[in-house]
Amino acid sequence: MKKKEDKKRRRFLLLPLFFSFILFVTTSYAWFSSNRVVSVDSLDVHVQADGGLEVSTDAVNWKQVVTVQDIMNARQNYGSSVNQVPASLYPVSTGGTIDGNGRLELFRGDATNFDSTDFILVTQKSEETESFGEDSEGIFIAFDLFFRTTNNKELYLSNNSEVTYLGEESVGIENATRVAFLDEGTATDSSGAAQSLRGATDAIIWEPNYDTHTESGVLNARNVYGITTSQTGGALLPYDGVTSEIGSGDGVLIQNANSTNYPNYFRRVNVDISTPRNNGTNQKILDLEPSITKIRIYMWLEGQDVDCEDNASYGDISFRLEFTTNPA
Repeated sequence: MKKKEDKKRRRFLLLPLFFSFILFVTTSYAWFSSNRVVSVDSLDVHVQADGGLEVSTDAVNWKQVVTVQDIMNARQNYGSSVNQVPASLYPVSTGGTIDGNGRLELFRGDATNFDSTDFILVTQKSEETESFGEDSEGIFIAFDLFFRTTNNKELYLSNNSEVTYLGEESVGIENATRVAFLDEGTATDSSGAAQSLRGATDAIIWEPNYDTHTESGVLNARNVYGITTSQTGGALLPYDGVTSEIGSGDGVLIQNANSTNYPNYFRRVNVDISTPRNNGTNQKILDLEPSITKIRIYMWLEGQDVDCEDNASYGDISFRLEFTTNPA
């Protein structure tokens, strides 16, 4: 009994996020068509830290529990914060590149057709702004968290972390999601120094549900990307993320959107953490050093994923992130 209680205490971060997708279904091809937008009807963030670790949204107010309201209020003490929690999501893509401000470069993509058969990919870099709800023009979620500890710790994504579909029958949109963690660095015990950290050089990317696809996702993988997979028990599928803006004049066909054909526009993505639908293993994210560590978190729909297609463009999904210091 004591062992079970100790393990429970070592779990310290829980974020359930609930999204509602209200869209229509048409033909199936990569990305979404006709400016389809994914609505976020409700968002609930609950962050809980154990006794050996404190968490904050501004590196000033340290507590055991952080909510989405704390994320929205962070700028009161963190004037340079850029927390973005929009009311709607739209497919974006990234090759995992980091810009000069320590932020993940994400590109909005649109599938556009000029005749009855060929669709081209047009992308535009999406800038982050401090914005929330209906007032936000953001199309993905991004926010900063600060962790304070007096000892070296290893941070794990627990096996309770998952992205799930909340409806009766999944349409597969949860299989196209991604989460990234950017280690911006560690500062002395000073809020100003911690807030100014922008030292991330790469993104730690988590792909949930890598082994699961709908029938439409399987067909999309075969017909568009030339990849053979199955609805369950499939292997992790490689994909190339967008690294640059692509204009309509570039003529990048959806089926040719990869680094082999266009090395200046795409890069093979290094997925650091991949978990099956029924994951039972904790996954290490990074090492926490004594003092304050700043981590920027991103959540998005990956347009280059085979499951990001029109038949999956509606429904309700839930993001649940739980972090632990326990490796088992």
